[in-house]
Amino acid sequence: MLRLPAALRDFADALEKEGVRLYAVGGCVRDALLRRTVHDVDLASRLLPDALIGRAAAFGIEARIVQKTLGTVHLSVDGETFEHTTFRTESYGAGGVHRPDEVHFSDSMTDDAFRRDFSVNALYESVTDGTIADPTGGLRDLQNRVLRTTTADPATILRDDGLRILRLVRFAAALDFAVDPATWDAAKANAALLKDVAWERKRQELDRMLLGPRVFDALSMLHALGTLPYLLPELCACDGMAQRQDYHKYDVLQHLFHACENTEPVLAVRLAALLHDVGKPVAKQRDGKLYAHDIDSAVLAETMLLRFRYPSELIARVCKAIRAHMFDLQETASDATVRKRFARLGREGTEDLIAIREADIRGSGYRTDYVAERWRRIYRQMQTENAPFSERELCVSGADIMRELGLGPGERVGRIKRQLLLHCAVHPEENVRSVLLRRMHDCL
Repeated sequence: MLRLPAALRDFADALEKEGVRLYAVGGCVRDALLRRTVHDVDLASRLLPDALIGRAAAFGIEARIVQKTLGTVHLSVDGETFEHTTFRTESYGAGGVHRPDEVHFSDSMTDDAFRRDFSVNALYESVTDGTIADPTGGLRDLQNRVLRTTTADPATILRDDGLRILRLVRFAAALDFAVDPATWDAAKANAALLKDVAWERKRQELDRMLLGPRVFDALSMLHALGTLPYLLPELCACDGMAQRQDYHKYDVLQHLFHACENTEPVLAVRLAALLHDVGKPVAKQRDGKLYAHDIDSAVLAETMLLRFRYPSELIARVCKAIRAHMFDLQETASDATVRKRFARLGREGTEDLIAIREADIRGSGYRTDYVAERWRRIYRQMQTENAPFSERELCVSGADIMRELGLGPGERVGRIKRQLLLHCAVHPEENVRSVLLRRMHDCL
């Protein structure tokens, strides 16, 4: 039984006395039955939005309409927000766009259940007594750990909304569920519907997959279902592209999937791992070699992330890591050279580079326990020594440089600051104002 505020249960009891049963519905019920952490609780009943708001106000509960067409109301109870939707049916036009053409409110929970995507997401728990209503067979599928659409013909529910194909993959990976064969076949047959879905919507589902468990399985399912041309089209050229067997056990696409799996669930890092070699086909086609594929990959990654409309700060972070990922691949750079590179990258960039290097090596399929211990040791030492990782951390400013050297604003001042930063990255004990004021004369 879900943990719910006493005030919400009291409200549900009052509604039931009026002949209205209030239900928790969807993922919260599914996760509670699976003994997984429940994050958000969605509610449903036959009450229309205005009627619900009126009853909530009489009970001292704040309520407001957030989507009148879909009958969505937010209830604020004891500091928590619960989203309530009125039972409804939906109809969709051609294509896979994530938006119904028509919405009709209903008194029937069964009607509401069969417009939902998967049976395990169409379970209803009474707020008053915790009894479960299961119009579509979700309890059986939950027990068998199977994802199946609510409709007898899976194509019906998937054609209504192409985004459900991505949700199928996300749930299968997150829950470690098998996919009903008919549902799988329908998803594969309708993968092209994703071209009609807004990129922001697709990005939301991709992010959840990348940050969830079993990310390799999720990516592999996306590939097997034929969704990549409509989601990550630049990756298609990586499929089947062989690599040197003494370095890589997998082709480029599988290597990228494995590399992504071998990172912590940080979105920028997982995106960088997934895309760090996406430019290899371009480099190969250019001259038969893979020279500068790090630059090609960063260019392609920027195009892909802009298409998804990711924030500019995240795009810059991902591309920065990709551009740097070939640094010191043979591990021959001196400690001083590594320190200078880390200072150029900054703390976050350094941590990203270390993570990508480890993911790259582990994702090769050979050195699966690889840890960039030398880089980590140097980075820890720099932190212990308070080495600067940006020009702002120097004990002199641009104004100090101009005053000391009699310079005006310009590129020379910036160049001197960069030289001082790199010097202090190697000799952090010299990040002292008096020392830097003397040393800047040597930078002219």
